[in-house]
Amino acid sequence: MGGIFSWLADHLGGLFGSGLSGLLDAVTEPLVVLGLTVFALALGFFSISYLSRRRTLRDQQRMAALIKGLHYAGVSPQALARPKHDPREHTMKGVRWLFGSVGLSSAMYGYQTLQPAADHLDALRSALVGIIPGAMALAHFLCSWICSRGQAPASSAPAARQVYRVARRRF
Repeated sequence: MGGIFSWLADHLGGLFGSGLSGLLDAVTEPLVVLGLTVFALALGFFSISYLSRRRTLRDQQRMAALIKGLHYAGVSPQALARPKHDPREHTMKGVRWLFGSVGLSSAMYGYQTLQPAADHLDALRSALVGIIPGAMALAHFLCSWICSRGQAPASSAPAARQVYRVARRRF
């Protein structure tokens, strides 16, 4: 965006003097920031209103089906049942968050180290961003531990097989 304005300032600079390029440079940055801010806010308001309308429509359809005594086709009975928590799912999510945390921290540390005025403490401070996904990993590991304690322990030994014996007759 700045390239277009600088090209215009170079070609139109002879017509309006040297003040046009300075004026365009001073106006370009706040204009871009303002435009991106308005775009982000509009996108947020649109998504909130769209999700709200979709949720109310789904609720209205469900209520109409219940009033008529019909089974709502959009919801299966399994969807209304309480899901069983599998501790392995939380463990895998925790591993993903942990690797993301390590990757983010190492990328930030490497980026800050490669700067011209590289300082070891600044690099460590920028690597602290990885604490946030690391905390998410810790939360998933904690949920996995809690879910595994709540389940009944499955016996590792197979169930004893019943052996049927032929009864002998005694005479």
